[in-house]
Amino acid sequence: MPRRIVVCLLLLLTLSVALVAHAQRGERGAVQPPRPDNAQSLAHIDAAKKIAGNDPFLSNPFNFYCIAGKARPQNNAAPTLEPVQLFDNLYAFGNSETVVYGLTTSNGIILFDSGLVDRTESEVVAGMQKLGLDPTKVKYILLGHGHADHFGGAKFFQDHYGTQVATTAADWDLINAPNPPANPNPNTNQAKPRQDVVLIGGQPFKLGDVTITTIAIPGHTPGSLAYIFPVKDKGKTRMAGLFGGAILTSNIITTDGLKQYVQSVANYLDVAKKMKVEVEIQNHPIFDGMPDKLARLRIAKKDETNPFIVGTERYLKMWNIVSECIQAEIARREAAAN
Repeated sequence: MPRRIVVCLLLLLTLSVALVAHAQRGERGAVQPPRPDNAQSLAHIDAAKKIAGNDPFLSNPFNFYCIAGKARPQNNAAPTLEPVQLFDNLYAFGNSETVVYGLTTSNGIILFDSGLVDRTESEVVAGMQKLGLDPTKVKYILLGHGHADHFGGAKFFQDHYGTQVATTAADWDLINAPNPPANPNPNTNQAKPRQDVVLIGGQPFKLGDVTITTIAIPGHTPGSLAYIFPVKDKGKTRMAGLFGGAILTSNIITTDGLKQYVQSVANYLDVAKKMKVEVEIQNHPIFDGMPDKLARLRIAKKDETNPFIVGTERYLKMWNIVSECIQAEIARREAAAN
């Protein structure tokens, strides 16, 4: 075979592999090229900067989303998270950049997400056991959204512990698609969880003595969900918020998808404000300063405030910063299109 033909075939193969990998990450549109700022985008960045002020906690989302080149996807090969009890009834384990949270109730355990398929036993199950949690008592897994880095361990829990898996109808469709754009994992042949429970945004989910508020936040996926739920802090009830469909890199989302996401953030903030959410956690904690909060938690004295309690005002500011930075990107695209 002539050398030129061999080279062409290799180039085509490389392109095909790249396109397959792109689809498997669940990206909703072609990768968007960087565009220059304009008056409108700079106004959104300035608004985000003013919201952040000199608050180190708020500088995390500002730097991640508003400073060009800082946003990035999670690293599925990141180190294992050291299992940790965050509150009386809330625990964290799994991958340090794809975290699973366990919420204990009077009738068993709820997991928010299930982690990566190839690290389920070594990170999630082992992490639970290290914290004294019994995996056989996991009654439900509530997915933040239907990508494989979140549902990867779900079938293991179904098969071994009888756990039921729950997400929205739209994201069950995403998971069950013949060739789903739902797998940011190298393992594209992983088994999918069986469809157990269909969640509807706005309808509460209850287990034992815990009621979880669900909020539809389409944008990252069609059926992404946020969860607001009570945690116990030395016996006192605090409201926690987990925004389960955060967009990390906006360049892989269509402009319409970003606009939908901005509206989802606004809708979520309405509920979070009414419910006085003051505890901030993320399933991809790469823009919220989680390592710093964990470090402070490890050395916190009994009378000191838990560092994951950021307060309602700062919690709302955090997501308003994210919204302003995303709106800046929308403004860049719209200016370039005119």
